[in-house]
Amino acid sequence: MNEAHLEESVSLEEHHKVVQKNTSYYDLKWKSVKNPVKENTWNWLAFFFTTFWLAYRKMYKVFFILVLIELLWAVPFYLVDMPVWVDIPFILIVSLLVGLNGNRWYFKHTSHVLEQAKSLPESQQDSYLQTKGGTHVGIMFGLNALAIITYLILDFGLSYLPTETNVKDVVRISGEAETLETFTDEPKWTYVKKDGRHHIIEFTGYDYTEKEDVRIVFFVYLDKQMYEWKHVYINGNKLSKDNAEDYEFWIEDNSWY
Repeated sequence: MNEAHLEESVSLEEHHKVVQKNTSYYDLKWKSVKNPVKENTWNWLAFFFTTFWLAYRKMYKVFFILVLIELLWAVPFYLVDMPVWVDIPFILIVSLLVGLNGNRWYFKHTSHVLEQAKSLPESQQDSYLQTKGGTHVGIMFGLNALAIITYLILDFGLSYLPTETNVKDVVRISGEAETLETFTDEPKWTYVKKDGRHHIIEFTGYDYTEKEDVRIVFFVYLDKQMYEWKHVYINGNKLSKDNAEDYEFWIEDNSWY
């Protein structure tokens, strides 16, 4: 059935059978445009809650497409160094996309459900609309929990890929790394090489409180997701084992976890 015929054959009142909750809101939005199948209206709930709103309104196809896009977006972060802030425009674009298109997508969804119901025997139509229409809080939380679990599994698997980014992340997402970056100007993490079972990572920065150049060599064991301090250099001079341990303990004591 084409969109023009769909608009003529299905009244907004019929959509109430699918919407069920907050019908006045969608009446207002859909009546404010000539063609709700093609024209967008803004939805703040869809903007702020994206996948939660989609699952709540049982738009499963769009939900899974959006979750897949978000999962694919995460992959490059394990392959190359990317600043965390690039997530912000991505999240904003996704929110704008759902907020702007949500009401139109929902109109097409409710129209589809109505058409599917009409293809059934009359005795089955009401139960079908009850099942496919309305909202469901449990499904909303369940599907989003599934999405989060899937992301965590993906994160666990991809974090073991032997990329320079993953190796550096073993140490640079730690509390000690955050403290080092806080106490220094122009902090930098450099992948040096793989040496047997471990990888060598180097941190450099300028300690603005002590007026010292800092260079620290870490041994990273990717297969165990562990790292160890190996050497500490201040102003180009290698610290003794005891002094290096004291420096490490000082950083550890100032770390928040």
